[in-house]
Amino acid sequence: MDKNSIFSSSATSILDLQSQHFISIAQIQHMPFNTLPFMSVHRAYKKNLLKVEEVSEEGNINELLLSNFSNSCILIMDGDILKGAKQNRVVNTSVLVAPKAKIIIPVSCVEQGRWAYDGNDFMPSEEVAYRKIREQKNRDIYNNRFNASQKHHVDQRRVWDHVGDFLADHGEHSATASYSDAFESKRMNIGRVIDRFKVCEKANGLGYFINGKLYGIEIFNREDVYRDYFKRILNSIAMDAVIILRRSNKVETSRLSDGEANAAIKDAVADYNKHLDTVDACKGVCLGVEHRLITGKEIYYDLSHNDQTVHQSILNFEKDDSFDGSKNPYFPADPNDRTEMGSRLERAGRSLSEVL
Repeated sequence: MDKNSIFSSSATSILDLQSQHFISIAQIQHMPFNTLPFMSVHRAYKKNLLKVEEVSEEGNINELLLSNFSNSCILIMDGDILKGAKQNRVVNTSVLVAPKAKIIIPVSCVEQGRWAYDGNDFMPSEEVAYRKIREQKNRDIYNNRFNASQKHHVDQRRVWDHVGDFLADHGEHSATASYSDAFESKRMNIGRVIDRFKVCEKANGLGYFINGKLYGIEIFNREDVYRDYFKRILNSIAMDAVIILRRSNKVETSRLSDGEANAAIKDAVADYNKHLDTVDACKGVCLGVEHRLITGKEIYYDLSHNDQTVHQSILNFEKDDSFDGSKNPYFPADPNDRTEMGSRLERAGRSLSEVL
């Protein structure tokens, strides 16, 4: 696929804008759509059409074995959490698995304190890893562009650091340092944050805004695959929103307009084409080709097959997002700062308990 045509503002139109609490979701139709035959890993799992397991009895922290029993391609998304076996993992990059294929997929551990079987295989979870973890993984893979043998390897220590930060920011203790424990403990409250968001007919993607700022865009070739991921992505957005709001100097109470949302999404998509000389392209883990780009404010990712987008992401980051291990960018050095962040929301008439 020509890298000049991967991210196209002319192929992207907003169908619907919905807002709830501090989150706005602009649902997108990206052309062409429904042109490739594949299903999500979640649909395949429900139909018993795939199996994900450890690569051996001993296991390997950063590799899993995936078997596709179906006659269809299966998409597993960058950020999908796989729960079970010896420890929970997060998928490092989106993978389009060929029919009847048995492949090794690159993963990272998101449950540092467990290395013992609680079942023979894995199941996909109800949440996608939050933005910071996905940013870090994409950054590492982009920086591996001159090291093909380690292309989809990411820094496991940094992933563990992000998981620890995530748990701390949500005030959660996990006996096994499991990323998913924070989500499970807040599942009902998350539902109240996002319960009014509804999938828009003919949409195959979304852009999401927190406190009026665009933080990410997710686009899929297939409308049904987008529907499978819609709630899972919203769960991740809600968890991310709490962290962002705790660090914000203001709470935005005005509603985002259609025009503002459209302009922000179009600008983010168009910005890709200003940096084509630094785009990294590589073969996908199974089918397709991946393209990545890191600019001063966005991380772009695209998985394409037969010259058509399968899955596409734009992740916006802030100045303190590129965690280098020298400091914790999410947890204040002074514990009293966390109280101050909470009181900002309370002064705006919305306590943290009303959000999560």
